[in-house]
Amino acid sequence: MQRYLSILLFFIFSNPVISQHAVVDSFGQMLSPSVADSFRQILSQPGIEGAKRVIAFKELSYNVLFSKPDSAMLLAQQGKQLAREINYPGGEVLCEASIGSVWWIIGDYTKANEIFFECVESSEHLKDTLSLVWSLAWLTSGFRDEGNFAEALKYCIKGMAIPKIWSSTVWNTIKGSIYQAMNKPDSALFYLLKGDLDDGYTHVLTGHAYAALGDDVRASEHYGKSIPLLSSDNNFKDLAYAYIGLARLYEKRTRPDSSIYYAKKGFTIAQSASFKKWVYETGLILSRAYEKVDPAEAFHYYKLAMAAKDSMFNIQKVTEALSSRYSEQLRQKEEETTKMNYQNKVRTYVLLATLGFFLVLALILHRNNRQKQKARAKIEKAYADLKSTQAQLIQSEKMASLGELTAGIAHEIQNPLNFVNNFSDVNTELVDEASQEIEKGNIAEVKSILNDIKDNEQKINHHGKRADSIVKGMLQHSRTSTGIKEPTDINKLADEYLRLSYHGFRAKDKNFNAEIKTNFGTSLEKIEIVPQEIGRVFLNLINNAFYAVNEKAKQNIPGFTPTVTVKTNKIADKILISVADNGNGIPPKILDKIFQPFFTTKPTGEGTGLGLSLAYDIVKTHGGEIKVETNEREGSTFKIELPAT
Repeated sequence: MQRYLSILLFFIFSNPVISQHAVVDSFGQMLSPSVADSFRQILSQPGIEGAKRVIAFKELSYNVLFSKPDSAMLLAQQGKQLAREINYPGGEVLCEASIGSVWWIIGDYTKANEIFFECVESSEHLKDTLSLVWSLAWLTSGFRDEGNFAEALKYCIKGMAIPKIWSSTVWNTIKGSIYQAMNKPDSALFYLLKGDLDDGYTHVLTGHAYAALGDDVRASEHYGKSIPLLSSDNNFKDLAYAYIGLARLYEKRTRPDSSIYYAKKGFTIAQSASFKKWVYETGLILSRAYEKVDPAEAFHYYKLAMAAKDSMFNIQKVTEALSSRYSEQLRQKEEETTKMNYQNKVRTYVLLATLGFFLVLALILHRNNRQKQKARAKIEKAYADLKSTQAQLIQSEKMASLGELTAGIAHEIQNPLNFVNNFSDVNTELVDEASQEIEKGNIAEVKSILNDIKDNEQKINHHGKRADSIVKGMLQHSRTSTGIKEPTDINKLADEYLRLSYHGFRAKDKNFNAEIKTNFGTSLEKIEIVPQEIGRVFLNLINNAFYAVNEKAKQNIPGFTPTVTVKTNKIADKILISVADNGNGIPPKILDKIFQPFFTTKPTGEGTGLGLSLAYDIVKTHGGEIKVETNEREGSTFKIELPAT
């Protein structure tokens, strides 16, 4: 019975868009591409049983409901007309529900509910229990989105009273969605936690409920759990909805970088699948996030959001136009049929009738063949576009917070500033001494003092430039990556992030100490990389190394000295970088999971599980490899290979 949960979660309560390689049958089950193609073949081949063609129209109408509602309306109307012609009332109810779903998705809930209510009455008259439950679920969703929550709960309870169709977890999820729409997160959470927590959309709803209650940690956990489940089900609509939830969380926490990161993920999915509502939502989030840092980008996303909003309100006009056009097509078809019947009556020559029959048959076969080729070309193009979009979703992660490195940067800058201040004070004293010697007429001593002042000024200049380079490096790191490669000294980059990471840890924990060892290759030439991206890889690996040795140090093992070692070398046409620690190592049972998104061994709130995953993707996009060698309780070594040219 758990399979029936997908009905609500895939069609009514989550509005998902199924890829063009899949359709959903009357039981809400995801069908294989071959089964989806079979529905299209049913419509393209003559002589197929009429009931099968009705079901094919209905299923294909659902398939495009959330991406092309105008096409969904046309398919449902064709199925309904055919069902009437062959006297198939059950099929007519199914296609009528599809027509109602189009009015529902464009926001005309009053008209949609009228249709759904008629479907409920027809299902009761036909004594079709599954169609009745299906119609009740649609009617519940219509009243919920219309804001008539009392009626929504009424029909939800009526559906729950029908035994042996859907499990209680399905209806608990439905109830939870109603209370969520009523802005009652406590009640919503009560039912959602009784729902199917192995389902991705239930986790999205639960995340929204926790977010409304101010529990951002649990909200983030449920959003994280929903993402792999929704991805595996090709539920792109709710996957985008989950990313919107994460983006709103980080927007509330005033963390624009993370908010932009997740909003862009949701925006890309919504735009590729034509989810106008989510394009509008993510566009506004991105516009607000960029408002202070990049006004041009903010205005760009605001325009996209407004365009999506306008498009949503134009869907109804398109649907009404198609409805009128289809009625006209039916009238013309009836006229043509009448005319053909008349012509057939006056035909007296069997040869002419036979030739006409074969001619019509040849035209139908030719047309069907062309339609099949066009449909196949569209499917192949959609698949290619999907693969291209997935390849372009290269993950990138900035620092969790620049505040984590602020202390490290301050510590780095403090040394050159101390030199500048000290030599400035010394020069002041020397100037006073020079004035005294001038009054005494001791020119030789004055010259000696002036030489000292000159030396001090050179030292001030040297340390001032050092502080300037540290600040420029930090600004470069915090700036959004352009993705443009440039010649980079890998030794200098590794050393800089090693020191920044160490001082950052020292700033958070004054008791933290670790021995740092470096062994940088002396013959390394500059290599073409994106320094901000590779710098983030170094920072993630080195931070993890310091975290590992610090955790082991807390065990108070006699004779243990926390040690982190960074090495670089060149072998053949490869640059090798390794980051090693003598921490507790990685258990073998989780070794194959460490590069997976959202997998982390750190306690809740201390890690997102994205660091190693994004490091893996960054190294891959540079044409390199990243591997790990570990011995449990002895330490780990992460090795990076990058092309030398």
